[in-house]
Amino acid sequence: QNVALAFYREWETAKMTDFSDHIPFAEKACDFLTASPDPYHAVANMIAKLDAAGYCRLKIREPFAGKVGPGGKYYYTINRTTLVAFAVGKKYKPGNGFKIIGGHTDSPNLKVKPRSKRAGSGCVQLNVECYGGGMWHTWFDRDLGVSGRVFVRKAGDDGAEKIEQRLVKIDKPVARISTLCIHLQTAEERKAFRVNKEEHLSPILSTQN
Repeated sequence: QNVALAFYREWETAKMTDFSDHIPFAEKACDFLTASPDPYHAVANMIAKLDAAGYCRLKIREPFAGKVGPGGKYYYTINRTTLVAFAVGKKYKPGNGFKIIGGHTDSPNLKVKPRSKRAGSGCVQLNVECYGGGMWHTWFDRDLGVSGRVFVRKAGDDGAEKIEQRLVKIDKPVARISTLCIHLQTAEERKAFRVNKEEHLSPILSTQN
């Protein structure tokens, strides 16, 4: 009863709190998440913000000595999935302390395998593997898009082929993980259903015909 009473009081207090000042920040966060469905897009979008804020890009394969100094703002990337940004205080001296804030650019997803095509039961499916600890039962019966990084061959100015990296983000519903219609299942079957990551989570692209 004490716990319930405490929860009720907190709930009543929350209802009287004005959160209008927080809404613009929440909307910006949602817009960023929508535009960043994978680590590659997340890093690219953050780089755009850093460039606009006057940060200087460093190359991780080159020494930072002579390039980093007091009052400067810098960043570098690793494999286009990791981003490190930092600002040096104007009064900073070697040996002084510093503060670090960390976060993830990735999240649970269905990662397309190199051999991406899978066929069975008259359907063309994506061959995927589970990445992270996702709530996989929530992925069923939803429209799914595709995003990430692809490597393509392109002829260079000298005529020789070269490999380029490009970002892909298909917002249209191109795939779906379907379940059996509820009226075709018994109550016992619905209760007994367990997600088999290898068999149940291959999104359907189209029929084979």
